[in-house]
Amino acid sequence: MPEIDPYAVLGVPRSATREEIARAYRTLAKRLHPDAGTDAASVAMSRVNEAWQILSDPMRRRGWDARHAMATAPHWRVAPVAAPATDIPRRPPRTPLPRTRRDSGWLAVAVLAVCALLVATVMVFINATMGPPPEDDGETFTSSEVTFVHPPAWTVIPGVADQPEDHRVIAHISSYGIAPGDACTDITLPCALTADVVPPGEASIIITSWSEGEPPADPVVQLPAGLDTDATIGGQPAAFRWQSTDDGAVAWWQLSPPGYPDRWIEVHASLGGRELEQRDGLEKANELLRTLQFPAPAGS
Repeated sequence: MPEIDPYAVLGVPRSATREEIARAYRTLAKRLHPDAGTDAASVAMSRVNEAWQILSDPMRRRGWDARHAMATAPHWRVAPVAAPATDIPRRPPRTPLPRTRRDSGWLAVAVLAVCALLVATVMVFINATMGPPPEDDGETFTSSEVTFVHPPAWTVIPGVADQPEDHRVIAHISSYGIAPGDACTDITLPCALTADVVPPGEASIIITSWSEGEPPADPVVQLPAGLDTDATIGGQPAAFRWQSTDDGAVAWWQLSPPGYPDRWIEVHASLGGRELEQRDGLEKANELLRTLQFPAPAGS
């Protein structure tokens, strides 16, 4: 019986891995199982088994490969490099051309500068045509005592008209929104919006004004006149006090407006939440107080 080519029998290349060989063997074994009942299938299965026995054993496979090494065709060999001819006349070197402005790097710099100038000109034209984008600087509250700017989403309710002239609420400002009926706009009535009912991180701010003497106590807690000025309101020096609890905090600012030595402005802020949230509410109050301005004294 002639010797078989196990690779050809299993239909795999010589570089096939053992897994690829085993996969091919199992496929043929299912197709040529002796249960097929034909002599041709039995003969083919025996050749498949013989090929598997050769290729599944690493030593037998190496021996078969060594005995049946593939010859390399002569035209696959690398062609020798021909030696350069010495009798071929060489072309004389080219004479270098004189340098021009294009060879200078300044041309590229100039082009970039012109492009940047064109872009800037276009942007200036667009801005001049369309105008600056709209800015949401907030809304302005104005009274005879103070003027300030607040975010549009805040609630600002002026004090009621029938209050004592020497001590009155100018406005009640809320960063979280309150109904007019809940606002503290009358100095003669107690204020129910204490720090423990203000939402965390929010601020309830009451600005009051009085004249001729020190500020009264209710509903805003009294601060003695002449405190050290360790804060500012609208750029003016102001006294400041801070009291914090687990349920909220209260901050007070007090100052005498420039040119009005007998008039006092006090700001009372109730801040909700715990310490970090109280600081957030305090920053909201400071943001509003930085915009506070006072009218110039009469005759100035």
